[in-house]
Amino acid sequence: MNAWFKILVVTLLPSFAGAQEAIRGVIYEKDSSNVMPYVYVINKTTGSGAMSNLEGKFYITANLNDTIICSHVGYIKEYIPVKSLKKNAKGEYPIYMRTQYINLNTVSITSFKYKPYEREYMNKIIDMSHIRTIDAFNSPFTAAYMQFSRRGREIRKLAKIFDDLLIEEEVAKKINPEIIRNLTGDEKLDIEAFRKFCLELSNQFILTHDGFDLYTKVMDCYKRYKSEGR
Repeated sequence: MNAWFKILVVTLLPSFAGAQEAIRGVIYEKDSSNVMPYVYVINKTTGSGAMSNLEGKFYITANLNDTIICSHVGYIKEYIPVKSLKKNAKGEYPIYMRTQYINLNTVSITSFKYKPYEREYMNKIIDMSHIRTIDAFNSPFTAAYMQFSRRGREIRKLAKIFDDLLIEEEVAKKINPEIIRNLTGDEKLDIEAFRKFCLELSNQFILTHDGFDLYTKVMDCYKRYKSEGR
C-alpha cells in the first residue's frame, strides 16, 4: 500500500509544481505610495490578464515559473517573476510602478500639434460652415448663398477636413501608437493594421470612453487580433 502511495505522490508532483496559483495584489505608485487603478496585469506565459480596480487591486492566476507584466501609460513596464513576489500582512502581493517621465512628455505633446492661430482659423471655418442653418431664420439669402454657392461648398469641404483633423487630435490624446504598445507590451505591433482590424475601437468610442472601459476594449481587440495569427 505504501509503495502505491509513493508512486502516486511521485506521479502527481509535476502537476502540482505547474499548478496555477491565485495572485491577489495591489498596485502602488512608487513615488507616492498611492494606489493605482487601471493598471493592466498580464501573465506573460499564458497571455491572460486583468486590470486593477479603483483600489488598485487585481486578481490573476499564474504558476511559480511565470512572469507577470504590469503596464500603465506614463509608467515603466514592470516584468515581475512570480517567485519574487512577497505577501504583505493582508495576504496581498504589493507591486510598485515607477514613473516614466519621457513617456508622459511624449504623450502630452499631441495636444500642441496645432498652433493657437491655426486652431483659431480651423474653428472659424467650421463655424462658418454652420451659418446656413444658424442664419436661415434671420437671413434666408445668406443661408441660401452658403448652401448653394461655390464658396459655400468649398467652405463646407474645408470645414469637414478641419473637423476630422481636430477629432483625430483629440483621439490621439487618449489612444495613440505609444499608448497601445504600452498596454499590449507588443513593441512590434502594426498599429495601422490593428486599428483596421478593431472596428469597434472607432473614434466615437474612443472619445466617449475612458480608463477601464477604453483600455479593456483595446486589450480585448488585441487578444482576438493575436489569436487569428496576425
